[in-house]
Amino acid sequence: MKAVIWATDESRALARLCAVPLAKRLLQALRSAGLLDVTIVAKSDGRRLRDELGDGGDLGMRLSYCAPHQLSEHLDGPFLVIEGNCVLDERIIEGLAEVKGMAIAFDGHAKEGMQVIVEGGMVRGLSTSGGDGAYVGACRCAPEVLRFLTGPDLSASLAEVAGRFDFVAFDVAAIEPYVAEIRRELPTLWFRIESGEDVERCKRALVEGAQKRTLDILAWYFNRPIENWITYHIADLPITPNLMSVLTYVVALLVALLLLSGQLLPASLLSFAVNVMDGLDGKLARVRGMATKLGHLEHSLDLLYEQSWYIALAWAVHRLRGDLLPLALGFAALLFDSFARHVSMQFSQVMGVSLADYAPFDRLFRRFDGRRNIYTIYILLGALFSVPFYALAAIALHAFVTGAVYVVRAAKHLRDADRGIAARG
Repeated sequence: MKAVIWATDESRALARLCAVPLAKRLLQALRSAGLLDVTIVAKSDGRRLRDELGDGGDLGMRLSYCAPHQLSEHLDGPFLVIEGNCVLDERIIEGLAEVKGMAIAFDGHAKEGMQVIVEGGMVRGLSTSGGDGAYVGACRCAPEVLRFLTGPDLSASLAEVAGRFDFVAFDVAAIEPYVAEIRRELPTLWFRIESGEDVERCKRALVEGAQKRTLDILAWYFNRPIENWITYHIADLPITPNLMSVLTYVVALLVALLLLSGQLLPASLLSFAVNVMDGLDGKLARVRGMATKLGHLEHSLDLLYEQSWYIALAWAVHRLRGDLLPLALGFAALLFDSFARHVSMQFSQVMGVSLADYAPFDRLFRRFDGRRNIYTIYILLGALFSVPFYALAAIALHAFVTGAVYVVRAAKHLRDADRGIAARG
């Protein structure tokens, strides 16, 4: 299916939100939804849009540009239309693309802005006052309506055709709210950006929406507020998520080298900085609408440096004591940490939901389960009280308990799923 971005108001379409033009954010959302053939509708020659967006090659997309009256030359089947000054959750785009026939997207929970009048699940009109929910700035159309989409104001054109053709009323508030990537329910986000105040409100909502839910106690009470504050203040700067990832890995490598050399206190303090930095690249990508499949490799790279810390700690303690027990504990920590991760990964692949977010007990246990944030506390305490061996032993024990709980809980949930038991407990 083809998509159209209605960018007749170029200034609004090119307004920047978290350093990214709105039109480019829409392109990224369309790409994530699998829509790669896009026509940009501009009021004049669209030169500013062309200069900013190019031909779409950098995004793996194909872009074309035209004036409203030329749109019929670019389309020969059903297509999506999105207003260029909108910020849309990709779930809205995916849902619209799956609707049979024509549809107008609205939010049944929003009563401000252009209202959609719904009757029997069909759109009966658009109104500036009184309706069943706010028009979100997107619709699915068929070629027969093209002759009506000639003016610069898409909303006005839709108001004219809504009563002449059958449009399904697509309520974005009814979209499944659970988002596996951030392990929590997140209502579908949409904004129509018309002022600087809208930009700030949307930016705050994006930062909040980038937050994962089920976190350990250190990540929730210490890392989270710092990450959100930093993300909000760097979102408009020319700092890319990839650059933030590289900086994180450099500092993480320094931590490993300090641990190897036996400098446990500076290593442990610096590890807390890594804990915060590690959350910034993903959040920055999400608030800019730049999250990609490639970005999921971050988790594997995280595992690489995290486990290098445990190896380095075990070696440092071995050098201090001179026996092999620290190496055995380090091996046990690696074994059970890897096992717990693999159980969690397998469960998510099978069930489509994170094990840590599946049931109340699992969400509670996630607050205290064994992982880097908790283990850095052990390392810090071991350095402060000069008992690094006990820190290493605590890490190994915690990893064992975590692996044991994970496999028991995963087995229970998978067995219940096999038996067709829907309740989560």
